[in-house]
Amino acid sequence: MHADKIFINGEIVTADEHFHVYDALAVQGESILKTGKNDEIMKTAGAHTEVVDLKGRTLMPGIIDAHVHLELYGTNVLGVNCKKPRTIPEVLKALTERAAETAEGQWVRGWGYNQNELAENRHLTKWDLDKVSTSHPIIVVRTCGHISCVNTKALEMAGIEETTPDPVGGSYHKINGQLSGLLLEAAHMTVFQHADYSEEEVLHGLALASQDFLSYGITSVHDAGGYGTKHIRYLQQAVQQGIVKQRVYALYGSLSNAPEMVRAGLESGISTGLGDEWFKIGPAKLFIDGSSSGPTCRTREPYNSNPEDRGMLYITQDQLDGPLLEAHRRGWQITAHAMGDEAVDMMLHTIERALDQAPAAIPRHRIEHAGIAPSDLVERIRNTGAVPIPNPSFLYEFGDGYEKDYGERINHMFPLKSYSDPYIPYAIGSDSPITTPNPFYGLYAAVTRRSKSGRIIGENQTAPLEEVIRAYTWGGAYASQEEHRKGTLEPGKAADLILLNRSIMKCPASELPDMQVEMTILNGKTVYTLQKEDVY
Repeated sequence: MHADKIFINGEIVTADEHFHVYDALAVQGESILKTGKNDEIMKTAGAHTEVVDLKGRTLMPGIIDAHVHLELYGTNVLGVNCKKPRTIPEVLKALTERAAETAEGQWVRGWGYNQNELAENRHLTKWDLDKVSTSHPIIVVRTCGHISCVNTKALEMAGIEETTPDPVGGSYHKINGQLSGLLLEAAHMTVFQHADYSEEEVLHGLALASQDFLSYGITSVHDAGGYGTKHIRYLQQAVQQGIVKQRVYALYGSLSNAPEMVRAGLESGISTGLGDEWFKIGPAKLFIDGSSSGPTCRTREPYNSNPEDRGMLYITQDQLDGPLLEAHRRGWQITAHAMGDEAVDMMLHTIERALDQAPAAIPRHRIEHAGIAPSDLVERIRNTGAVPIPNPSFLYEFGDGYEKDYGERINHMFPLKSYSDPYIPYAIGSDSPITTPNPFYGLYAAVTRRSKSGRIIGENQTAPLEEVIRAYTWGGAYASQEEHRKGTLEPGKAADLILLNRSIMKCPASELPDMQVEMTILNGKTVYTLQKEDVY
């Protein structure tokens, strides 16, 4: 059997169990044919085999982003980028420009602001946004995706008044008894649905997201949800139409009313694994707490920055157990957003009860984020076989605020070192658009624990490059129970490959964020090529 394509003279990072690195690799059809030394692999060449000289560059498995919000990333591209402005007037200027080209009564949507990085060091308010427009509803989502600010028009359209009670797990913030426009957690999730995008806009956004992700070498995504069952339909439609090129493992949950959506999934008779290698139903997912950078995640002890606050809970232990234990009994993988240590503790209680009631054939339930996980929780993760999905890129993006909010607890945040002795399989997610989907920032943060200002956040938890690469590849496949088909460069597995512009194993850690993907190959076919003028 002759190879269709051969790569020689390279650094073939297999990411297999022993992290073998070879000189060459052969692809036949949709699969990897063989790896080994140059002369050995050249024996598989035929008259029509294409031979690519890597000249020392890295060829490695495609990245599997194990926690991402593809739809939100795409629709953010359609909105106003409020991540770059460094003052509130600059934010308002960008929104005003968008309002000027938006029909009266239609939504103006912004995203990405961070009060900690604004010169005023405060959140936006409805009074700020009313200066932009009182005839357009306006929403600006904070960088964490758990908090937003809206103007008076948006509050009116959502039917929210001073007397409106706070939703469970959220808050309509007030100043001197008046709504400030700031929406926390469940309050944000509820109002955001009023600013929802049309199906046409969502599909356009998904196309933009997919192309960007290919440029970062991402060949598979575990999509962590949008709003309601229509999000699943949009995703499946986008994959079927070729709008989304990546393989999709869809977590079955919603950013609003997640228990209701999970119950709907249980009643439908479907379960984890339904689908094919391009679109597959993943775990049933609930929300337990808030964000690490808000900060609104639920912690055992009060925040260092506010001794009166321990964050927010969306649900009680009983409300968590109810749908997820039933999902487990019906053959679902189960998971939940659990950022603070109290939330991680709750999810572990649920997993422990599930396994006690009905042992799973493959006990790979997940914990999304597992943001703060001290040694007692790590030991329980190991004992249950749960798969944590950490987000090291958060350390880069939000690390400067973590020490202020959590103090010594930064030594247990996204604790990759603790997962490796003895080894607990984990998979890495970017949680994009909360942070960049660029995996090389995640690699950098994992091996250095440095924030974007250069501060080291929990130096005791640094991880070796080989282990982090494996978490970004094999780990993602393991978390979706697909390691037999993808995640490593081994004969018979899917030819999901990425070609880098240099050797990743010889790259200084400080230069990892500058790494570029020159080519992305999915199922043996080239789906992205970096333009030559961009390489030099």
